Amino acid sequence: MTCVVVAEFVPSLRTSPVLRQWCEVFSEGQRHLSGASPTATALMEMIEAEDNSADIRRWIARDAATDEVLGIAQARRNSAEADLAEFRMYVTPHAQRRGVGRALAELVEVDLAGFGVRRIRVTALVGSAAEPFLQRFDGYRVLLRLANQVQHLSPPTADSTRPGYRIVSWRNRTPDEFVRSFSEALNRLLDAPGAGLQMPERNWGVDEVRSWERKMTGGSQILLVCCAVDDAVGEVAAATVVTVDENDSTHASQHDTVVLPRHRGHGLAQWVKEQQASVLAAEFPLLRAIYTTVNAENHPMLTVNRRLGYQTVAERILVEIGSHTPR
Repeated sequence: MTCVVVAEFVPSLRTSPVLRQWCEVFSEGQRHLSGASPTATALMEMIEAEDNSADIRRWIARDAATDEVLGIAQARRNSAEADLAEFRMYVTPHAQRRGVGRALAELVEVDLAGFGVRRIRVTALVGSAAEPFLQRFDGYRVLLRLANQVQHLSPPTADSTRPGYRIVSWRNRTPDEFVRSFSEALNRLLDAPGAGLQMPERNWGVDEVRSWERKMTGGSQILLVCCAVDDAVGEVAAATVVTVDENDSTHASQHDTVVLPRHRGHGLAQWVKEQQASVLAAEFPLLRAIYTTVNAENHPMLTVNRRLGYQTVAERILVEIGSHTPR
């Protein structure tokens, strides 16, 4: 077994080279898990811009002999449930099955107890080493099954229309005329199957949208929104949200797509995603693929994605466990 040294990782107390190594492991682990991730550079910029939030804890594992970073972990307290944290732990491929995960888990368990966290939620690839590892924890239960999907961009098709609606797109900041109706659309994301397990209840207004925009554009992230606007009232009827890392514009991450209840049944979800893909192809010549994650029970969105050419490339599970070391 590798001799592993684990410690809490406080970025403000670390030199840039160590922070970069931490971010490289996180970025590669997240890309392996979901297909896309911000670059290490973008993660560094986001972490350096943080306001020393007491709701985030991080850890690092290194080889005692070489000082090489072998694994990292992060816990972010759930804003709605103080005893719950969203957890990420990644071990470099060549260090897996060498006791690194267990060493990290043991320290995390001690620190999380002091953090007031009793439950953690974490995602794992089906069939990966993480799946049986998580099954060894107390309180293990699968909350959701998720499909990792990818759409490979093809040349844009001819413009399509929907009577009574028009397409409006923007970068980074929502135009003032749409921000209130866009906030209503973002609130309706919780209508999707299983969404309540992945995000807290919302009642957003203008201020919350502006805060969300700042978060989504942290580091080198570019936020792109494509909406269907109801011509009759000039308000957002449907929207889809994508980010692209300006340091690596070969792929995009598609986050959310929503149609307000009174506008459902008109094919708007497929329309805004079609139009978004055309915008991306025009604005980012190097972009080749759009990655997204869909709840396996969200059959309407899976149907839309299938029509758009998305393919499922992996499956994940969202798991909740008691914050205890593995048996």
